[in-house]
Parts: sequence; C-alpha cells; structure tokens
Amino acid sequence: MRGRFIVLEGIDGSGTTTQLDRAVAFVGSLGHRTVATREPSAGPIGRLLREALHGRLSMEDGSRIDGRAMALLFAADRIDHLQREIEPHLAAGTTVVSDRYLLSSLAYQAEEADRTWVATLARGILAPDLTVLLDLPIEVAARRREAAGRPIERYDADSCLAKVAANYRELAREQPAVVVVNGAATKDEVTASMCRAIASLFASAQEP
Repeated sequence: MRGRFIVLEGIDGSGTTTQLDRAVAFVGSLGHRTVATREPSAGPIGRLLREALHGRLSMEDGSRIDGRAMALLFAADRIDHLQREIEPHLAAGTTVVSDRYLLSSLAYQAEEADRTWVATLARGILAPDLTVLLDLPIEVAARRREAAGRPIERYDADSCLAKVAANYRELAREQPAVVVVNGAATKDEVTASMCRAIASLFASAQEP
C-alpha cells in the first residue's frame, strides 16, 4: 500500500518544526512506517536556498537574489525532493511528513513574483493527502522567533509575513485538503489538533 503524504505549513515561527517530530511520532503510534523531511530540502538546490534565505548568497553588487529566481529555485528543489526522497518513500509504503511544501511557494513566492506564474511552476506536482496549516498572529510568531534566537531570514519582516499569512488563509479556503489549526495555542494543544486531523486521514483511508 502506498504511503500517505502529510505536510505542515505556516509562517516562520508558527511551530511547524516543533510539530514535525510530534506528527511523525503520532503516525508511528498508529502502526505506520513514517519519515520526516522538510523544504528547502537537504539536497543541493535546497542547500543553496538556505544560503539565500539567510542572506549568505547574493548578487555581485550585494543585492539579494530576484524573487522570480527564488521561485524557480524552490520549484526546482521541490522536483528534486520529490524524485530523490518523497516518491521513493511513498512507493515503499512509508508515510512522509514534510515541514513545508507547495503551499509555501504559493504563499511566500507569490509576494515576490506574479502569483499565476508561480502557480504554473507547480503544475503537475504531487498533491499532499493532508496539509495542516498552523495559523497564528504575526506578532506571536515574531516573539517565538526572537525567543528562539533565530537569525533574521529573507521573509521575516512583519509587513511581508502579514501578506504571507493572508495568502495562506486564502489558499486554505480554496483547498479542501487543508486543515487550519490555531498555531497560537500551546504546543500540546496544537499537537492534539494536528493529530486529530492525521487520525481522520487514516480513518478515511480504511473506510470501504
């Protein structure tokens, strides 16, 4: 039986990284083989993207990489990620839980490039069986990033994240496979809501 594909999404500081391991542990508790992954991926294009996100990769004049080029890099990393890691695991019957995937590009890169064009880059890409969106106020996310001592990344400005958060909410309304969870709740409360959505996914798969 083919594995299930689950994705956690949300603005930076929403808690997707924290919830990733908890999601994997829960899927395992249901008796399914599972593996965690993330985007940008650990592959060569993903590593390049991380350099750009942290400001360690720029143009010759010191300016940052164009938003359209970033969108292309994210799309290329996703194709590599699918072929190299996600699809082989799914084909082997392993459930894959990813910290970010397609919705991130549609929410983030659409703020730096034409949204319709960004969407065309994702045409034909494998759709997740379930996407859990951790939604929370940008102020809460900013406090969490600061408390964690995280370096400032390319999209961390409040003005940018406010637009990204709105994009996420709009996308969630359009896509039935997206479950919205209150990301401002405690870690355990977020985990409980996320696990209910995951349990429903596996329960529906067992229905005749």
